[in-house]
Amino acid sequence: MEAYRQVVKLKNNTLKLLLPNSFKEKEVEVIIVPCEEKRNKKKEEIAKLRGKLNLSETQYINFQNDVKKSRKEWE
Repeated sequence: MEAYRQVVKLKNNTLKLLLPNSFKEKEVEVIIVPCEEKRNKKKEEIAKLRGKLNLSETQYINFQNDVKKSRKEWE
């Protein structure tokens, strides 16, 4: 399935999209989601996780070191 995503700023509640040629003469589904609501929801979900691991100080340090190591592997 091919997907196309674009964040646009609305003017007077009007939306105009120019789609790639690969979408020419196809039936498409349009879903409109305000960006700020999406971001706020993610922040709320992340905030719910704070303090859930109940790590000791040593476990926390080891966890942070593992995170740093993983990030370096992706660079």
